Order: sequence, then C-alpha cells, then structure tokens
Amino acid sequence: MTSPLISSSASRLLMRHYRLATVTAASTKKNYHRCTSNNAQNNNLSLPEQHSLSNGTLRHKLRTGQPTLGVVTGFHNDTDHAETLGLLGYDFLWADAEHSTANASTVANLILAAERRGLPTLVRIGYGYQNVIGHSQKFLVAGAQGIILPQCESADDVHKIVDAVKFPPIGRRGLAGERWNAWGLGGQNNGGGDVTLADCVRTSNDNSIVGVVVESRRGIEALDEILSVEHIDFVFVAPTDLSADMGLHGQIRHPDVVDMVDKAGQTIRSAGVSSGMLALNGDDYVKYRQLGFQVMVGVAHTMFAEGARSLKSRAEDYESSGGE
Repeated sequence: MTSPLISSSASRLLMRHYRLATVTAASTKKNYHRCTSNNAQNNNLSLPEQHSLSNGTLRHKLRTGQPTLGVVTGFHNDTDHAETLGLLGYDFLWADAEHSTANASTVANLILAAERRGLPTLVRIGYGYQNVIGHSQKFLVAGAQGIILPQCESADDVHKIVDAVKFPPIGRRGLAGERWNAWGLGGQNNGGGDVTLADCVRTSNDNSIVGVVVESRRGIEALDEILSVEHIDFVFVAPTDLSADMGLHGQIRHPDVVDMVDKAGQTIRSAGVSSGMLALNGDDYVKYRQLGFQVMVGVAHTMFAEGARSLKSRAEDYESSGGE
C-alpha cells in the first residue's frame, strides 16, 4: 500500500512552533504538585530490548507540564507515516481506534513501526464499551504505552481506565508475557542485573500513560471530580464534539467554543494536570500554547489533505496562467 503523504510544510510548521515553545518552557515551566517523585532518568529501567515503556521521558513531560506534540492517525493500514513522524521528532503517536476501523491487530503494526523510530504510541479506544479493561487490554498487549479514554464524564470513567492501564496494586490489569515485557524472556537492566517480571511491572506502572478526553458540557462540568482521580496524566479537550454538544456543529473556532475550551484548560491545569488541545495548523498551535495548553495534537489526515491541496492549487494556478 502506498504510504499517505504527510505534508512536509504542515508538519515542519508545527514542529517549528513546538521547538520554540519547548525552549521557552525550559526556562519558565513550573513543577506541578502531582508529578511523580521519580525523574525521567530514574524511570528508564528494567524492560528488556528498550520498549517505549522502558523510557519515562513522555510521562515525565506530561506530569511536569512540559509541551508535547503528537499526531492522531486513522491511517492504521499504513506504517510508513508512523515511522516518518518518529524521524521528524514528534513526541507520540495517537492511534485512533474510535474514529477509524482500526483494531488491535492493525494498531499493533503501527506500534511496531513507531517503536522502530523511538516513537511511543497511545491508543484512543472506542466509546461505549461496557468492559473498558478488556477492550483496553488488547491494545496494551499490542504494545501501546498508554490508553486514551474518549467521552469522559465522571470520576468513575477515570477509575475504569486507570484499572485497565495499571497493574496491581494501582489497577487491575492482567499480567502475562507480552510485547512490552519481551514475553517474559528476561534480559539485563541498566545496572547489569537480571530483569524480572516484577521489575517490568514496576516500570510499566511508572511509565504507562492514562489520558482522557472531555468533549461535552457534561464532561466539563464534571472536571473537578475527574481531576480528583490519581494517576491521570493529561486531559484533552476535544473541540469538535464539544461544538456539536453546544449546537455549533464543527465550528471549533466559534468564540463560545473557544471560551469553553479555554476555561476547561484553566481548570485542568489548576489541578496540576496537563491540558491537551487540537492543532490543525501552526496558528492553532501558537494560539492554544499561548492559552496554556501543553499537549498539542495534529491530525495525520489534515496534514495529508493540506499537502495535497497545496500542490494541486499551485499546479492549477500555474496552468491557468499559461505557464507563467
């Protein structure tokens, strides 16, 4: 299958804004009261063959409010674009199993490609599953570093996803030999000792990521109880579904939608949790970074469409001018 083209101009523009924000954040970031006691170096332990879960960098950035840039993709049958995003230096891949026909098998291929280029994968599961733990487990087995729960509207929703992602004593995730722990084949840790399954569990609990999406007025009204749950790493405010819930379908830049998104972000950050927002272009990135959002997410299909539209428009302009 031919790889979907990710517009180099769109991708580079987002990355340029992101790098500038990262430099600024390095001198101005504050320590959030809910960050983990271990730093990123301390969490880079005890998983053989360097699965992304062996590296605590992404979770450390989320827990300390640093800017991160990811891309949500529904191109689940193509792996080249996942590798490309890793090579370009994005922080994470958001594999979408809600707004796509992806399943655990197709997402597993994306994860393998992303891992090859050092790119962690978070999976947004579908909404409405009665067994959140069982549904999430398939993507965790496939090698996801974390799970993103859509349509979060209560503390109970958050408890379910924490139970799914974390092993006892924190959660209820089932333990077996799987990709993330090299199927229990062992290895050596950074200190030269043997890696045990117990080591792997500790590292997974330290570095696995729990994200939730708030995309309705009911969810925003429940933010205080949502944010009271421990082990939540970021809350993403989804403007498209929120606009629909407000009767402004698709008007993600309507002042009323932007105002509600902004206020939700303030509530999230005041609880010491990173807030996330959509960046369809570089201007979106700058706008919402200036409002304080830290977890910015582009869209692979938009990057592809904008690149394709730009080329076609330029070609038509040239031909209609008689080659001038």
